[in-house]
Amino acid sequence: MSFKSRVLAIDYGTKRVGIAISDEMRMLASPRGILPNNPDLISALSALIMSEGIGIVVLGIPKTLAGTESEMTAEVLRFHDKLKASLASLNVTLETRDERLTSLIAETNIRSRELSKSKLKNKSLRDEEAARILLQEYLDSIQ
Repeated sequence: MSFKSRVLAIDYGTKRVGIAISDEMRMLASPRGILPNNPDLISALSALIMSEGIGIVVLGIPKTLAGTESEMTAEVLRFHDKLKASLASLNVTLETRDERLTSLIAETNIRSRELSKSKLKNKSLRDEEAARILLQEYLDSIQ
């Protein structure tokens, strides 16, 4: 059994950024909450990357169901460029992945849990679950 660096997935949103991190074997994705999308986002991500031993960051790229780019795609790509520049000094690889349907699947997964109405309205749950789904799909694809 060889241990590897962990993988972090980001579900980027204009208000919140969902986070998920893999285990060291890169088999299981776990939701790890959200970070506020504010001017400190890149430094907060860098600190998390260093503290968790992250070697790869997977950023979800939103596209329309038809596979075309939207205004949100352009915003995420701008964030990608800033993040890539900051990760270069950390020797961390940045990969992108189509995240179509992850929010819908996340919503379905959350609704299938027996949660109170107030918890069901918590958008942070959907954001971190979307990141977990994005990461699990990535991990499954590299096995």
